[in-house]
Amino acid sequence: MKIFIRPAITHDTKALAGLMAELGYRWTPSQLAEHIPLLRERGQEVWVACQVNATGEERVIGCISAILDMRLAEGCVGEIVSLVVLQDCRGSGAGYALLQAAQEWLAPQVSSIRIRANARREEAHGFYLRAGYLPHKSQQVFIRQYAAQHRED
Repeated sequence: MKIFIRPAITHDTKALAGLMAELGYRWTPSQLAEHIPLLRERGQEVWVACQVNATGEERVIGCISAILDMRLAEGCVGEIVSLVVLQDCRGSGAGYALLQAAQEWLAPQVSSIRIRANARREEAHGFYLRAGYLPHKSQQVFIRQYAAQHRED
């Protein structure tokens, strides 16, 4: 089966909701349909990996988002977020293809690209190491919740 990468479209939101659930985030397709244009308005991008079968049917099997993160101390840094590939499609090359698309989009705009991965996602850590990313620092994340939760951490 062939895999290709393209920008996410509204039609993808049901598949994206399932992918986000694999990361522990609970979003409805309609919520994601609202989020994607807002991300793009802020200069961010979302791509999907699609698998095409022999009859030409397309199935979304992964996604990734790239953002520009401006900080006082670091300046503008690219960040890759929300990279996920369906469990049964891991090892297909979709993750690397998504990563490549995000890197190509970010590289002309920044001097470095950052990826954060939850400590419990050891499989992802190996993936990022194989892709040439090196551990930079460990930190604690503190959150004060104000709105309805959409994640399970």
